[in-house]
Amino acid sequence: MKTIPLIAGALLAAASFAASAAFPDKPVRIVVPWAPGGNVDIVTRIVAQALGEELKQNVVVENRPGANGAVGTESVSRAAPDGYTLLIAVAETHALNPSLRKDLPYDPLKGFASVGIVDRFPFSLVISSKLPPADLKAFIAHAKDQPGKLNFSSWGRGSLSHVAMEQVKQSAGLDLVHVPFNGAAPAMTALTAGTVQAFVAPVSLARPYAADGRVKALAVTSDKRLDVMPNVPTLTEQGLPVVVEGWHVLAAPAGTPAEAIETLNRALNAALKRADVREKLLKTGVRPVGSTSQEAQALVDSEFTRWGDIARKAGIKPE
Repeated sequence: MKTIPLIAGALLAAASFAASAAFPDKPVRIVVPWAPGGNVDIVTRIVAQALGEELKQNVVVENRPGANGAVGTESVSRAAPDGYTLLIAVAETHALNPSLRKDLPYDPLKGFASVGIVDRFPFSLVISSKLPPADLKAFIAHAKDQPGKLNFSSWGRGSLSHVAMEQVKQSAGLDLVHVPFNGAAPAMTALTAGTVQAFVAPVSLARPYAADGRVKALAVTSDKRLDVMPNVPTLTEQGLPVVVEGWHVLAAPAGTPAEAIETLNRALNAALKRADVREKLLKTGVRPVGSTSQEAQALVDSEFTRWGDIARKAGIKPE
């Protein structure tokens, strides 16, 4: 009497296995929750190309900016958990927003499954080339001479850029006005135009602008100088104890089959080991990492706690 249910169960398991073995059999979409042209977008497009080659499927990048990354992140949290819609998660979406927004429309820990760590990266404090200071000490003196008169940009309230500059302000005793933008690229555009005077930007974005003189790079936020900007000192060696490092993690909606997560993780790690991909990423100022899905989730969990504490200490209150 139990034969039919057993056969049905076996057929269902076989069908499930066959479906997972065929993954992916259509294009995969990666949502970037920021505007085009910024650090997250640049890195994602480099990785997406290689990831598609490893998966033997097209990997499409879609920008969905807004609300410090919350708009695009929410859209992925509501997507079908089938492995075909992914997110580039960052500290803002998974560690800072939860502490800064009372009405966050997604759960950063329960709403996603981490696939793998893409990279880690530092930032650079850059100022407008229209300002007279040529180094950090001179900029601090210039800002102190006109409290509340200078502006700094970021890619959103509560972003790593915002929090990092708040730490700089506290350490140096500065009074600067925050002007948030909807992405790193427009924040940099405002800096080059002179609308704002300072910006803590990803090195991948800051380096080319500093190289041709459109902005002045005063410091990097890493714990030691960077090979890609060897002549730019750290904030720490200039007397400001501020060290900030960002990260990108590839994530999927919670409930995505383990087989799909494993396939994506293998492809991501293979892509990050490729010499051409590593070279491109290193040139942008990020350090390729790679990891297991468990290690990626452990990073997100620990950063959730760490950055929430830092945001509160920086005096950024929830809205």
